[in-house]
Amino acid sequence: MMSPIMDWDGVDVDQFGKSSLRIRHRAPETDLFSDAQLAKLIEQAPRKNYHVETMEKRDDGSVKRREGETGEASGQDALNAVKNGSIWYLILHPEEIDPRYGDLVDQIYREMADHVPGFKVAWRKISILISSPKINVGYHCDVPGQTLWQVRGVKKVYVYPVKPPFLHQANLEKIIMKEANEISLPYEPSFDDEATVYDLQPGEMLHWPLNAPHRICNHDCLNVSFTTEHGTADTRRSYVVNYANGVLRRSLGLKKLSQHDSGLAYWTKFGVASAYRLSGMEQKRSRGFDIDFKVDPSQPRGIRDIEAYELKK
Repeated sequence: MMSPIMDWDGVDVDQFGKSSLRIRHRAPETDLFSDAQLAKLIEQAPRKNYHVETMEKRDDGSVKRREGETGEASGQDALNAVKNGSIWYLILHPEEIDPRYGDLVDQIYREMADHVPGFKVAWRKISILISSPKINVGYHCDVPGQTLWQVRGVKKVYVYPVKPPFLHQANLEKIIMKEANEISLPYEPSFDDEATVYDLQPGEMLHWPLNAPHRICNHDCLNVSFTTEHGTADTRRSYVVNYANGVLRRSLGLKKLSQHDSGLAYWTKFGVASAYRLSGMEQKRSRGFDIDFKVDPSQPRGIRDIEAYELKK
């Protein structure tokens, strides 16, 4: 791996994690994201390590997310279906197929630790996104720290403030307590008036504040990017506080709950969260997926409907 991978010149590292930062990177200069390499990843990814999805409008105007499978398609055929269709692949744990992705994420977090005062991760991971032209990722927020790295194509990224009405505390608690998924946040077009908007180019990464709502629209081109997720002492404290607030909101009917993550209040909430999880009352979200299409580059949208079946992950 080349060194360094990120261009830190002119970056205000004091704002890392506090406001959105766009930083140049050199991942496109590697061969980790070529067509041949992406086809290899798709073809060799174990079933548990990939999602292939599409979005479909219902009669009432709402949008349904559908999950599929690669089926008999080769890696190159699947990549062609992405280029010309309306689907996206999410490849999890690519380092299990090619250890160079592990080297890449190691280098990224070494550089972050070297340049950002006090930044130290307890865990980190990398996932690869390969998506069709004009694919949109709806309004959502993520629980861990997250960074989006653009490699090929262009994405328009909208990042919203971490406060109501963009993100209500109770909605974040539902996601953290696994009562709702990340894409369940209510969205209004008027939110865009206060969004920070980026046309993310190849060789640019975007890091936003923890839990910041965002949505993404691909330009009319194949997009290849990867995400890195991480946990730190700060993200862990935030998780504990919001989890405990969710417990207190449900068990005691409390409404005004502090999100302060230090001092006696934090340790009290740490105890509340720990006791609730140990009690066995925590809701377990089902990990079943209804698979109802196969990837097929001969079809206009790159998919062929099949009889649905459930996949457990």
